[in-house]
Parts: sequence; structure tokens; C-alpha cells
Amino acid sequence: MTGTGGHRHEASPARAAIFAPLGDGGRALLVERRIAEAIRSGLLVEGERLPSEAELAHRLGVALVTAREALVALRRQGLVRTTRGRNGGSFVTAQSGEDQAGARLASMSRLELRDRGSHYVVVLTGCAELAAGRVDPAEVEYVRGIVPRPEEPGGEADVGAWRRAETELYLAVAALTQSARLTREVIRLEADFGSLLRLPLADAEHREATRRRLARMADALESGDTATARETTREQLHEALERLADLHAAVR
Repeated sequence: MTGTGGHRHEASPARAAIFAPLGDGGRALLVERRIAEAIRSGLLVEGERLPSEAELAHRLGVALVTAREALVALRRQGLVRTTRGRNGGSFVTAQSGEDQAGARLASMSRLELRDRGSHYVVVLTGCAELAAGRVDPAEVEYVRGIVPRPEEPGGEADVGAWRRAETELYLAVAALTQSARLTREVIRLEADFGSLLRLPLADAEHREATRRRLARMADALESGDTATARETTREQLHEALERLADLHAAVR
């Protein structure tokens, strides 16, 4: 699987989970849903080439016609475009943006926001704890390298890069649990709620606090400190949810 922008971690466990076999219940709708969630979560990025129809069918364990039907549906949604020729293939064309996330936030009730946030926190804190107990310390550098650094171009103020980075980091933590089922659940949650939870990163103070907490999380993963991994993740998500609640109140 190749992209057009030199994106890192193209062979990461999180990406592998997208194309893991569906099993006996495989249907075009399930293929469509899994790829759509990966696009909306930001795991598959704009311009990235998907596996061919034949490879997609093989990797997901479905018939060729099933993979083809799923790609047709993704094209109808505007998430994928297909070109012919030597350099052709199916490419990601869209992913959730800030304006779309803002509109979704405004349409939610306070109760729905709290409910979705609680679900997200329970799953992600559990993943962090489980990952800390299972991860190979050598894999932590992969996590550390995701968050933008101040010395990198745009590393301090590129809000879009921050949003993509935090999404990728949580997907990486999920993958480090070594559970394909959990990884796919986090991909689904990122598609459903993650874009909203990234809205507070527009605030520079929140970005800096996020940087510090994610560094502590990486330290906890490396040392196998399950309690700190869990609590640092909880602290980060609770602050983001508090800020998101303030944004929600402002647009209601």
C-alpha cells in the first residue's frame, strides 16, 4: 500500500488490521464500512492508494466481486476515486475535516456527547493499559516519533498535523495491544468521534499540555507501567472532553 505524501508507518499493525480477513460473514457492506472508517479516522489518508481489487479480496478473505462492490460504494460516497492505466488504482479522496466535525458537534445533544465521550475514554484507557503490559520497548520509538516536535517545520502551530498525529498515536497504541479486534474498534471510534475530540487542539495551550502527556504515555509504555499509561491517557482525554464540552456549549 503506497501513498503520495511519504506518510510514515505504512506497514503499521493498525493499518494491517484494516485488511485482516473478515471471516465467514464477509459482505460488501462490511468491506465498505471497514475502509470507510479507516478513511474517516485519518488512518488512510488522502491520495493513498488502496490495494488492488484482487489483493483486497485476498487479504480480506472475500470474493473478488465483493471487493469490487465495496469499492463502487466507496466511490459513490466520494471517499475513493479509481483511475485506469499503468499508474492507476483506487485512491483515497476524502477524510473528515474540521468544518464537518464542527457541524456534527453542533448537532449533538449534551447527553449524546457525554455518552460517546465516556465510551471513547473506557476503550482508549483500556488499550493504553493493555499495550503497556504487552509492548516490546523497541516499538515505543514508533510511538514517540508520531507527535510533532517544536523544532519540526510547523510542529508547533500546524493544527492539522497535530490532529493527524494524535489520531495516529491512539491507533498505534491500540495496535500495540496485539488485538486486531480492539484495533478495529478504535478505528471505528476514531471515525465516529475522534475528529470531534481533536477540535480543542486549535488551542496552543492544549497542544503543549498534550505534548507533555503523550511523552509521559510513551515513557509508561516503554517501562511497562500500566497504571501510568492508563491514567495519563485518561487525563488527556478528560481535558479534551472538558474543552470539547465548552465548544459544544458555544455552538448550541
